[in-house]
Amino acid sequence: TTGTKMKFASISTYVVGIISSAAAGNDVPNFTYATYVAAVRALESSSPTNPYHEPLAALFAGDEALEKTRPQMRASNKTASRNEVNSVVARHMIIDKMLHEAVSLSDPHGPRQVVTLGAGFDSRANRFATHLPVNKWFEIDLPAPQMYKQQVLRKSGIVDPENLVRVPLDLNAGDFVKALEEAGWDPTAPTLYILEGLIYYFPTENVVALLKSIPCVPRSRIVVSVVERSLQRVFTAALGKDPYSTNYELLRSAGALRLKNYKLRQTFSTLLPNRFGLGVRVIRPSSGTWWRRLMYNFHIPCERVLEYEAI
Repeated sequence: TTGTKMKFASISTYVVGIISSAAAGNDVPNFTYATYVAAVRALESSSPTNPYHEPLAALFAGDEALEKTRPQMRASNKTASRNEVNSVVARHMIIDKMLHEAVSLSDPHGPRQVVTLGAGFDSRANRFATHLPVNKWFEIDLPAPQMYKQQVLRKSGIVDPENLVRVPLDLNAGDFVKALEEAGWDPTAPTLYILEGLIYYFPTENVVALLKSIPCVPRSRIVVSVVERSLQRVFTAALGKDPYSTNYELLRSAGALRLKNYKLRQTFSTLLPNRFGLGVRVIRPSSGTWWRRLMYNFHIPCERVLEYEAI
């Protein structure tokens, strides 16, 4: 539909920036897509029509990204009604709820360490430091985005929680488990691992190796998001090139999503957050035939969020 195409087109513009930067071998990382995602979360957070709230997203996005994203959001959201959110925000809300459930005080033996791999502009440690019983937060990412986040926060007078440790590391080249141990992570304690918007930028074999390397301690959990092949095709058609290195179907065929000593607890489409009890819906296409609008309730190219628990 027209509304859906506009939404995909606006996202595609930012994906191109990442691909071009990586292909050119630039030493300075391109934050374009990361800032776009932060801008979407910031603009949705400022809307009085939905319950999502993330004050730091606007700082990470910056004024330029906010100004570029605002008209695109208005165009794709012009038919949005109360409690309707962008799919990027829906993904974030789903993972937020999984985080809250995993470390809830109702389970005294649950994970009290949270590790975010490919943290990007994630702000959960800052947002939930005083709300959740987490002993240690670890954010793993390349050095450049880590430094950028710290500079932005310091400039705004925001102090990181004492129990937040940022670990600069290239996940494609370094041993993240060793890096975590050196940073004070307890390998004998349950841990929640979050991989949001990350693994589909790695080749399938790299994802297999990464997921296999995640330690298994009873009560530990893994939350991972992955795009379906259908969504990958949408972006490929819009860009004229494939923005992703793998997808849900490829990873499933490779056995990457059958994690040793972990069981799959639940899986959700980012387009149906209301089925996870979040009280929000993803913005519907603004036009199209009645048949397309009906089918939207059953399936549309999307991203999935999977949660595993150690056996």
